[in-house]
Amino acid sequence: MAGETLAEQLADLAQNAPLLVITEGVTDSRLLSAGMEVTHPHLKGYVNFFDYAGGGAEGGVAAVAKTVSAFVAAGVANRFIALADNDTEGHDGLRKLKQQNLPDRCRIVHYPRLPLLEAYPTMGPTSERPVLADVNELAGSLEMYLGRDVLMGDDKSLMPVQWRSWNPRMRRYQGTLLDPDKKTAQDRFMEKVKSCRAGQGTGQEDWSGIRAIIDTIVTAFE
Repeated sequence: MAGETLAEQLADLAQNAPLLVITEGVTDSRLLSAGMEVTHPHLKGYVNFFDYAGGGAEGGVAAVAKTVSAFVAAGVANRFIALADNDTEGHDGLRKLKQQNLPDRCRIVHYPRLPLLEAYPTMGPTSERPVLADVNELAGSLEMYLGRDVLMGDDKSLMPVQWRSWNPRMRRYQGTLLDPDKKTAQDRFMEKVKSCRAGQGTGQEDWSGIRAIIDTIVTAFE
């Protein structure tokens, strides 16, 4: 009887307690939290992004896997989600974790496929000029979800993805935005968030990427 009662109490806690989301780092947590306040303001307090800054915790997809293992070992009762980039490193980094028998209160997800990324300008390793390619699952870091308006360069073209290292396990390249485009995209996004919070948005902002990510989070347990 006591065991059954405890199980019921833990189940109720998991359903009613805030949903914890483990991201690849403090920047992802900060940007997603800020974006959610614009796209899904009603979820504030119900979806909490893990605060890496609080205890100086390391970031990256390897840290996501370690944190999930720690949460499972500690018996954290909240439902929690490991959320990783939709790129080569993100999928490779959580490959072993997905093969484990994880508790039902845990989900492993990536940023979803995005139509914008199906024909996106890329550079290298052999091309000297931008070539359109589907970069879903190859270069889908959070910056790629911050909006077309944020990713548009000064020349009115999208900031290109640079193909970098070859991953032999996944048999594909890892792609990323060129420097300093990544930081520029982050700064532009936060300015967009601030404008909308102040009621100064134009109504033309692109929130499709952030909406897709938050929708992926809230439906992960369905």
